[in-house]
Amino acid sequence: MKFDKWRNKKAASPAQGGGELVSTLFLEESPTLPLVYRSNVPDVDLSIWYEKNEQAILANLDKYGAVLFRGFKVNSQSDFQSVVTKMIPQTAEYVEGATPRTQLNDGIYTATEFPADQEIAPHNELSYTMNPPDKLVFCCLQAPESGGQTQIVDVSKVYQRIDSKIINEFNDRNGWLLCRNYGTGFGPTVSKAFGMDNVEDIKAYGEKRNLKVTIISDTQVKTEQVRDAVHSHPKSGDKLWFNHISFWHPSSLCPTIRATMESSLGLSGLPYHTYFGDGSPIDDTTIDEIRQAYADEECKFDWREGDVMLLDNWKVAHGRKPFTGNRSVLVSMG
Repeated sequence: MKFDKWRNKKAASPAQGGGELVSTLFLEESPTLPLVYRSNVPDVDLSIWYEKNEQAILANLDKYGAVLFRGFKVNSQSDFQSVVTKMIPQTAEYVEGATPRTQLNDGIYTATEFPADQEIAPHNELSYTMNPPDKLVFCCLQAPESGGQTQIVDVSKVYQRIDSKIINEFNDRNGWLLCRNYGTGFGPTVSKAFGMDNVEDIKAYGEKRNLKVTIISDTQVKTEQVRDAVHSHPKSGDKLWFNHISFWHPSSLCPTIRATMESSLGLSGLPYHTYFGDGSPIDDTTIDEIRQAYADEECKFDWREGDVMLLDNWKVAHGRKPFTGNRSVLVSMG
């Protein structure tokens, strides 16, 4: 029997722990998340193997929220594109985004292009939009020399850690309010964030998505949106701390940059700011408690080249640790 035929025959069955072709396990460095599918045979095509084992994989995604594929043949952007086609047949555009990234192909982007010495706090992608992506897929094409982990956090556990008084206050105050200012020289431009150049088109976009758009000039726009702090998972019904409340609170800025921005723009002119849903300020102590809940549930692992990670964006938040050397991680969402 030819090797390729043998390999495909074995791939037709869902992976079991200790299986000859693919093993399921947890990493020693991250023993609770993600679940890992590790190929024990070189050059296994992940897109084909995933398609044949999709039902079992998605059952584990529902259970854990994060699945890592390691040791498969994923060596290029083209390979990743083939994987994305199977994992997310209908990809989403990065609209209302806030972080710098480059679109490489239909539905394929670079991961956030923040400076390597900065950490990106855990967050659920586009949590503030009306239709956040259900899934994210990451692919590491070049692992950094050190650091650069995509830390992940189960936000159902974050919800359980946050003091009920804090949760009740957000519920009583109509959730949370996100205010953003585009075109100030900080953060993305209007056209970059919305993929539109005409501000009237942006205003029409907002009217359909419970997004208040105030047009200041052809290049400057302010948006305001009120969202729930706590959501229920679309499938399991589990309570989730699903928001960008701490991520975009002014206290997330380093003190020097915050002081410079507030001096030149004023508090209301910051590129982003979060409040309670009724417009009242959120004190730094509350934000610190929320950040600690994320930190207590954080899981991380070192990327290896060819790794692919599938996330349930509702259940699991992600971020990025500082790194040294070159790092190439791609992402798709949908």
